[in-house]
Amino acid sequence: MPEACHDHSFPTTELSKAERFKATHLAARHGNYHQYYAKFRSPIVPDERLSILPSNILRRARVIDLGCNAGKLTHEAIAHCGAAASVGVDIDPWLIEQAKAAYPDGPCTFEHFDFVDASAYKGTALGKFDVVLLLSVTKWVHLNNGDSGMLKLFAHIHSILNDGGYLVVEPQPMSNYARASKKNKELRETYKTIQIRPPFEGELKALGFERILQFERDEEGFARPVHVWKKGSIS
Repeated sequence: MPEACHDHSFPTTELSKAERFKATHLAARHGNYHQYYAKFRSPIVPDERLSILPSNILRRARVIDLGCNAGKLTHEAIAHCGAAASVGVDIDPWLIEQAKAAYPDGPCTFEHFDFVDASAYKGTALGKFDVVLLLSVTKWVHLNNGDSGMLKLFAHIHSILNDGGYLVVEPQPMSNYARASKKNKELRETYKTIQIRPPFEGELKALGFERILQFERDEEGFARPVHVWKKGSIS
């Protein structure tokens, strides 16, 4: 997968509103919107997607936040939810630099690579984890990598989770896929090939995950449930 664009700002005097809108979505084809938590999501601290989880899930856990953007939730997993360590990963190098600058000290770390590629994992993202966060990124993985990429990611997540560990997913609906593919023509051909559907119940169950919780929520227009899946322990 190619690296994302470093700069999502465009000169307002040279582009119309429609042109800026199109350029922004072309640059953020992986969902790597700059200023995402300042302009799109609720500014609540800690993020409700973390605070609604049972406290035992994140407490003292080693967490990896895949598609971390600028690291807000990666940091909050430690600062507000008691995680022992938290690693944020994103395909966009500019966002990772922003995360490192915002949270320079402590057990919260950040790594830049394509997390769909199992061979790319490095640094603090290596090893086993107790919790994997996959929040509002499945659509982008799916549209850029197709069904095979989605299945490979789920299999890799299963492999890096400790037995009894948790996968927390906030899947976007297919209607959201359709809108994204209309905004970015580079995603349209892959969109046409997609056969598996969110929330990926069959695919995750086939890997040995059990869904233990589902939260319905509506956050300022983001009507997306949060699903909590548990990796079965080896008896």
